[in-house]
Amino acid sequence: MKFKYTLSKDVLEFVKDAKLKDVNIGCSDSQVVEIHKNEKIYFLKIMKSGLLENEYKRLKWLQDKLPVPQVIMYSQENGNDYLITLKMHGEMLCSDYYINNPDIAIKVLVEAFNNLYSVDISNCPFDVSNNYKLSLVRERVKKGLVSTSDLKKDTIKKFGTVNNLLSFLEENRPKEELTFSHGDTSLPNIFAEKDKFEGFIDTGDCGIADKWFDLAICEKSIRRNYGDKYVKKFYDELNIKRDEGIVNYYLYMMELYP
Repeated sequence: MKFKYTLSKDVLEFVKDAKLKDVNIGCSDSQVVEIHKNEKIYFLKIMKSGLLENEYKRLKWLQDKLPVPQVIMYSQENGNDYLITLKMHGEMLCSDYYINNPDIAIKVLVEAFNNLYSVDISNCPFDVSNNYKLSLVRERVKKGLVSTSDLKKDTIKKFGTVNNLLSFLEENRPKEELTFSHGDTSLPNIFAEKDKFEGFIDTGDCGIADKWFDLAICEKSIRRNYGDKYVKKFYDELNIKRDEGIVNYYLYMMELYP
């Protein structure tokens, strides 16, 4: 197979004699390769220098705190970052099996969120709370990286412009209930095996944040994959009363988020 990036010496040695499969052909800013070696499966992710450092640091910090992929190798060379992880067991919660068995999937989601809430944040070095999130959004708007064409029709109808939406987010910040946050709790990032929670992938945005950020993202993914009625079931089984105002706040934020 063809690599879009020059490989580091360590990565070249690791993939030697392995079976390789490109799993995101056409993505311009990264390359993900599935590696079959010694009866195990690994993933190699390559991006420009500095873009995988956050994910690597979080994976290392989480190794004994939360089920996440095991880091096999991380290196920086040739102006690129290289991260190799062991493949997570099980399957995504958006697989055909779980889409056809949403009641089981909701129980797995509850287990996943309880795992997040069990992570002690007292010594967590990663702060991704709203000060951080709004600074990212503010910078994107300032640089003109977001336009009304990126917004949903209902959002444009309500706010009119990107700047009006940003002003709403700045002026209506909810009181945060800080927990450990995954940062993208959509169903493809949550794995299960034998109907039990197995772990999370794509941890680059993990850290201390409002619990409602993860809830809002997950709710959106549940609605898209399982249907509206399973949103209520999700909150009921988590024993959390849904706050529509806060959920909508974070869904609006995601329209401006990187």
